[in-house]
Amino acid sequence: MRATLLLVPSLFAGLLPSQDFLHYKFDSPCLTEVVNYATGPQRFPSNGTLETAGTPSAWTTGMWGGALAGAGTSSTAYNRVRSGWNPATLPFTGDLTMAWWMRQQVAPGTALSYMMGAPSGGFRLFTNGVAGTGLVWREIVASGGNNSVRDLQLPAASANVQALAAAGWTHVAVVVDTASSTAVWYVNGSAVFTLNGVGPANIVLTGPFTVGYYSSASPYSIDEFLLSHRAYTPAEILQLSLLPQAGDGPYSSGVVAQCGNAGITSVGGRPFLGNAAYEIDVSTTYISLVFLYVGFDRCLFGGVLPMPFDAGPFLPIASGCQILTNFDLTFNGVAAGAPAQILLSVPGDPMLSGITVYAQAAAADVNGGIEASRGWSIGLGY
Repeated sequence: MRATLLLVPSLFAGLLPSQDFLHYKFDSPCLTEVVNYATGPQRFPSNGTLETAGTPSAWTTGMWGGALAGAGTSSTAYNRVRSGWNPATLPFTGDLTMAWWMRQQVAPGTALSYMMGAPSGGFRLFTNGVAGTGLVWREIVASGGNNSVRDLQLPAASANVQALAAAGWTHVAVVVDTASSTAVWYVNGSAVFTLNGVGPANIVLTGPFTVGYYSSASPYSIDEFLLSHRAYTPAEILQLSLLPQAGDGPYSSGVVAQCGNAGITSVGGRPFLGNAAYEIDVSTTYISLVFLYVGFDRCLFGGVLPMPFDAGPFLPIASGCQILTNFDLTFNGVAAGAPAQILLSVPGDPMLSGITVYAQAAAADVNGGIEASRGWSIGLGY
């Protein structure tokens, strides 16, 4: 059984391929679990973890939804997302695209200001120091500190990133393309500086990789951070600077075990605007009637009850089932020897860009049992 929201042709169907590795939207201020919205077979298989110290809030209003708030230049007061990715065990080489929105949250001063990196070595991105008011991407390509480094610099003469970020949200991207042996820096969708004769990306030393921190906190708030194994085209970088890229992924809100073993995933590609084929599939242990709950909040159920919580006190048969999303919309289907297929065609309205919805499935099986799935976060965009 399929339930359809709306069928609208895609506005951006020509910009669909992705081999993304990390994609953080920073969209849930109530939890430390940061959903990785990257799609494709090269997606890093885990969500990030928010870590904070000595700061009033890790979240601020972003370019699209929420953002990771900058915390200054201290090593003891920080907001950071620890990805769990260790480049020493999972090297990142070849083509690369890294893109993000940034805005000054705290005056950076003149000390080195890091935005991301692998704190034990290997990689960092910073302004100040040799970067001036531009940026430097630094790879440590051999052990022993700075014995062997490669800097891909965006000169301040090409883009005064500090001044731009002080004025408001600024989109920055760097694309390393092995076919052309170039590294191209983009600011607000336009190419501003090209380095020629550049070899493949080479992030291979010890992690873990963190956003918002290297050896100290970032003074810049960060939104829509994207790291991809593919060299994005100029048209795709421009699109990233205009609308957020769609993505989806699982979340658990810290729940270790659910009642039963219901599985939830998506098919039909990313939930881009106008994707008529976007579908949620729910697998169950037994033949079951499946309910898919879709909500706009994964923090407070009904605006008052913090999630997650056990449904048992409200429905005894559902004891052990943890509620992970609000129930604003309900769809149903049947799982009988194959997953229940619930079609959620995405409207093509650009006004939906940046909206995140959350889904969770429950199943009532023929034996009288109840199963619940993990959560599924759906970030709408192009």
